[in-house]
Amino acid sequence: MLLTKKQSIQNITLSLFFMLNSLLLSAATVTDGPLIGGVTDNSARVFMRTDEVANVMIRYDTDPLFTNPLFSEDFVTQARDDFTRIISIRELQADTKYYYQIMVNGRPQRTISEFQFKTFPAPGIDKPFKFAALVDTGNSPDRPAAIYGRVEAEQPAFVLQLGDWDHRDPETLDEMRTMHREVRGRLTTAGLYFSDFIAPNFPVFHMWDDHDYGMENGDITFSGKNDALRAYREYFPAANIPNPQQGIWQSFQYANVEVFMLDTRSNRDPNDDIDDENKSMLDGGNIDNGQKQWLFEGLLNSNARWKVVTSGSPFNPTCKPSDGWGAFNTERQEIVDFINDNNVSNVVILTGDIHSGGGIDNGTNSGIPELTVPHTNMNMDPNNPNGLTTTRAGEWSEGLVKGIEDGILKHGMGVVEIATNPHRLTLSAKGQNGEIRVAYTIIDQ
Repeated sequence: MLLTKKQSIQNITLSLFFMLNSLLLSAATVTDGPLIGGVTDNSARVFMRTDEVANVMIRYDTDPLFTNPLFSEDFVTQARDDFTRIISIRELQADTKYYYQIMVNGRPQRTISEFQFKTFPAPGIDKPFKFAALVDTGNSPDRPAAIYGRVEAEQPAFVLQLGDWDHRDPETLDEMRTMHREVRGRLTTAGLYFSDFIAPNFPVFHMWDDHDYGMENGDITFSGKNDALRAYREYFPAANIPNPQQGIWQSFQYANVEVFMLDTRSNRDPNDDIDDENKSMLDGGNIDNGQKQWLFEGLLNSNARWKVVTSGSPFNPTCKPSDGWGAFNTERQEIVDFINDNNVSNVVILTGDIHSGGGIDNGTNSGIPELTVPHTNMNMDPNNPNGLTTTRAGEWSEGLVKGIEDGILKHGMGVVEIATNPHRLTLSAKGQNGEIRVAYTIIDQ
């Protein structure tokens, strides 16, 4: 990285300022983070939390020895935000590895080149890569999540967490903040695994489902919705959110793949409403700048070869119709018809919620190809004859693996692999050893 003379002088000045400042300030430390997210081809966002009020900033370089480091803006963590801060780094080079440190009161946290991430390629570029998807994590504070180590071994370009990161149904802002700290910080065994294997080095994009939103089978009527939105904004370095005061739906693009993450909880009508054209999982509040119009416009205008949609609830209407898209079949069919009528090609959907060991439908039942992602580390009842959270497993053209079989938990992950020559996308449900349980490949025509 070449620096101008002016930039070098600024960096030296900043370094001296923080060295002197650190002598005057208390020894605050990072209690949670870093978590890297919101990455694009020229920017990234880094989450951190301190144990008290502190000055924080990011020091970064393409050189692991930090021979010519750059610095982000500096900020002060505040009690009103639970001492959290999400800092943006801009004007980065595309498809480039960066090393970074959190600076607290002028002091680097942990070793010099421990944390690293890679910016995304420019949108529209054809490039082979893969990414991982996770869903459904249990409450136990002392059960490890070995699948996080398997995710690291896959070396994904990014990681999606598609909901139910915890199952405690937090009702208050304090409970929500505590949940976020524990599921992806170093306060629990599973959180420690996530913090070590994934959080600092692989861009993470999280979308809630009902139990981490705060209400079982949650919907727009949840009294804690505003607190849930606030805690999410404090704790997750998301992609650009079009309507952050109403929901957390978001999209981003990596090379020739565009990802549309649906918020299927905060604007959902109640499940037991009459299923007609007025019932919506996406826009129950009929708000301006709503989610369904955003999805339709995004799919229609996308220049990406592949369009990946995510949903916390199963899209396949034959599976868990009490709390999935089967309870919103009119709207589900509207989405499928929109894709078909407008010739939107190469659309797939990734879903969760049923605590399966992974399953795939080629579109015969779902309308579009669907991967139901294996649960991360649920502790399921060994006497559960169905091995799922629903008595309606439904029909899956390529197969469905139970979440527990013969007393063995089928922890796993979803993997989506993009290949070229020919252009193709492969959906896979993988187990803890990287074994493929079920897979399906789509070739771009």
